[in-house]
Amino acid sequence: MKKLTKLNKKQITMRSLPVAILAAIAFISTPSLLPETADGMKRSVAVVECSEQYEIIAGGKTVASFDSIAADTTLCQLKEKADSDTEHKATVCGCWMNRLSFIPSCRGRIFAADPFAGRTDCTPAANRNIAALIGNTIRETEAQLKTHERRSSELHYYLDTHSVKDEGYNTMAAYAEENNRRRASMEKSLQLLENIRGRKDVRIRIRRTYTLLYPTADGRKAGRAKCDVIAEESSRLPKGTLMLQTQNGFIPENTHAVYRFDVFRTTPEKGDTITAAGIFGLGAASTAAKALQRANVFKGCATSAQTHDIPPLLAPEGAPLFNRHGFFIGINMKGGIAR
Repeated sequence: MKKLTKLNKKQITMRSLPVAILAAIAFISTPSLLPETADGMKRSVAVVECSEQYEIIAGGKTVASFDSIAADTTLCQLKEKADSDTEHKATVCGCWMNRLSFIPSCRGRIFAADPFAGRTDCTPAANRNIAALIGNTIRETEAQLKTHERRSSELHYYLDTHSVKDEGYNTMAAYAEENNRRRASMEKSLQLLENIRGRKDVRIRIRRTYTLLYPTADGRKAGRAKCDVIAEESSRLPKGTLMLQTQNGFIPENTHAVYRFDVFRTTPEKGDTITAAGIFGLGAASTAAKALQRANVFKGCATSAQTHDIPPLLAPEGAPLFNRHGFFIGINMKGGIAR
């Protein structure tokens, strides 16, 4: 057999290189050309907890949180630190998404519905009238505080003149404790407002946070991973949706990212089969424990090119949707298909 020279080996290598590159490209890109299996659809589902709250900023620092701005221009449920009284929470679905059409490129990207989309932002007007807002809230809080102080005196008198054996005593004692708790909270709020009254560096902002919920390794608890909004991608998405990315590109085990390959993302026609992947019964008020539930696939029909008939119980907000061929076509948003 003829011995290969160094030149021959080099020529063979150079000729084989394009074939090897093409084979590698085909190996990497082939999954993007194939329809999703039912298992892949289920594993593409992500669960996102969304939180919204108003904050008061003074000197560049958050000094208080509150629930909303009332019609009488007062700040409601003012607290030094955010809690369940000041936070608005909602849980939605999302879809693990590759950034590129042919290459696995998820890096923690989630295409999700935004439960807070469409809400009117009152902060610009509020900041122009911040002094009036604070003044109105101080006056309202002082009036409420007087009522609670009077009620506290009346309850104290009742508890001093009645025995624990009397009917209704325990109920009144619990009411007195709750009244004192509210009174203490108002006193703190009033002190906060007095401290920032008249300052020129005070402003109000809305803070929204998004957190991935996922089953931990033992499947007993829901893990949490903070997400950032990818502004440049979200600006090109349909209104009411956003593109998130987990910090440090974190992706839980056993997840599957779908591809945005427009050739196969055909627009459904009326009567076409539509498949939704989601967690049964997931709603805005669902707790983190809901993320431990396995996703399912549910079939329905397109009622138009933009809508479908799968009920919210089966297709929660943000649930990924697939056409009759099994290719990703968008996410559910109020019974519509957001692409």
